[in-house]
Amino acid sequence: MSEDAKKQAEIYKSLIEAKIRKLIGEFAQGKISREQFHILYERYSSRLAITNHALFSGIPEAISIAQGGVPTVAIKEAYTGKAIGMVIYHNQSGMVVETLGEFDVPVKQVAAVLNDFSLMMRANQLIDRRIDKLDARQWLVYVPGKFTTVVTLFYNEPSTEQVREIERLHHDFEEANRVSLEKEQVDGGKLAYPFLVFIKQKIKK
Repeated sequence: MSEDAKKQAEIYKSLIEAKIRKLIGEFAQGKISREQFHILYERYSSRLAITNHALFSGIPEAISIAQGGVPTVAIKEAYTGKAIGMVIYHNQSGMVVETLGEFDVPVKQVAAVLNDFSLMMRANQLIDRRIDKLDARQWLVYVPGKFTTVVTLFYNEPSTEQVREIERLHHDFEEANRVSLEKEQVDGGKLAYPFLVFIKQKIKK
């Protein structure tokens, strides 16, 4: 391997190592899902291994192999969580307040979790958010609140940051509609929905 080729390989190796450090940081901050992390970490690691082999063996052609393939940004986007739709349930009455976006999950599939939440609420127990994997590509996120529980359907695993965003919007939703939500029966047509921004953004992506 010429000095120039070796230098290029060293530069590429440093670049991949920097990408791995950035990926680790993004996951630690909740910006990407575990699924995205695993896919991208495996990709970077394999490229790093090929580059190390090129430097060790002195075969510069291996670098072009490491640099080939589908762009990483395309892989990352393909595995980014996208909110398809959500259902808002009124805790007191158990009725659906509103459905936003496309939510084609059978009611019986979420009923068991909602019933568990109701029992815990009656017992004044602390309820944490819940994330369930439906199949290879669909995930459900349950976020309980004082008056309502929001169930969001995601295409791909949502990141911690996305789940935190749902929790923030849910808080704003309950505060904005507190007077209506305190009643036994709720008219969904009279409520404000901060969630619309989140759902529309994710569907467009």
